Amino acid sequence: MAQEIEQYLMLKFRNGLDGKDKSISKIPRYNQFQEIKSLLVDIFSSSSPVDSSIRDKLFYLNNVFTECQMLTRKHGFNSPEDLLTINRIRRELNKIKRELKATKDKLQPNNGVSSTQDKETSLQHTEISRWTTRVVDDSKVYGFDDNVVSMEKLLLEKESHDRFKAVGIVGREGIGKTTLCQLIFNKAEVKNNFLPRIWVCMARHPDDDEDPKLAIVKRMLVQLGVEKKMVNFIFNEKSGLQGLLCALYQQLVGKRYLIVLDDARETDSWYGQLDSCLSRDKKWDDGFAFGLPKGDGGRVIVTSRNEELAKMMVGEENIHRLLPLSDPESCWKIFKDAVENDLILSNPPNLEDLKLEINQKCGGLPLAAKMMGQAMQEELPK
Repeated sequence: MAQEIEQYLMLKFRNGLDGKDKSISKIPRYNQFQEIKSLLVDIFSSSSPVDSSIRDKLFYLNNVFTECQMLTRKHGFNSPEDLLTINRIRRELNKIKRELKATKDKLQPNNGVSSTQDKETSLQHTEISRWTTRVVDDSKVYGFDDNVVSMEKLLLEKESHDRFKAVGIVGREGIGKTTLCQLIFNKAEVKNNFLPRIWVCMARHPDDDEDPKLAIVKRMLVQLGVEKKMVNFIFNEKSGLQGLLCALYQQLVGKRYLIVLDDARETDSWYGQLDSCLSRDKKWDDGFAFGLPKGDGGRVIVTSRNEELAKMMVGEENIHRLLPLSDPESCWKIFKDAVENDLILSNPPNLEDLKLEINQKCGGLPLAAKMMGQAMQEELPK
């Protein structure tokens, strides 16, 4: 019976993609759906039983396929929310594709590409995300100049040179919080003033199945150069989270460090008041802040969509709010870079109207402007 359910869901997904309705090819992420369908066909054609996790993926794929059809019927993606929805779908489809590829390779281990090579390729795709401090091309980032200057001043101000400081960058999804941090993190003057500099994504990693507090502190220690075997030894032999936070403190003490805590989401008060110091009536594992030395000019930048959470971590007076881009020129440049075709957009007759339309539809969100450009790029003839 279980296999019949998977077969039914697979048939429904294939019929949706391969139907006679030619408008299906216009739905968002159509090519991704086709790639996933090909992987599923290979998996179902195998003589091995279909993995139980495939059912959940097929339920999701059928639901999100319907969602994309509904977006198409709106005759254009006319709101930032639609564009961010498409971006969310893109990320989920990429994740499903990686997982299906791994499943297929288990069933067909000698399909011409080594398992090790596939894992490395998959890892490279996974790493190019907010989990990295990748150097962004600042010539392709628009509208952030004032924000970069003000954040640099906050980090480098001389009057608080030797004091700990935590700053929060807040704003809605797609507004550029991570991009702004990457620009600052890789500035030459910032590099010269802070050592070590580490980047830690606070969101739960797909492979994490442990307490997020443990996962984050372990991630920080690894970023600081502590081998994973040693991190696990500290956890197992030195009183768990308490030992990890003590080790983190020892790694940072006496150093003018810079730590980016990107995409903070956990609202537990354990993460609050990062400027707090360990006192006699407290234990190491009573607060995240106790792993961060306070006397040598260390800096922490927190990014979050949740302003109240950021306030809890860094204090209301240290919040930097990112606002939508107000300059149509910035949104236009982001859109144009994403299209990657200067011939198409070099001199349209209604240029100013088009710029205004892009700015209105993306709502001043850089990610939405980028998604609009990518959508147009996919529609262009190859």
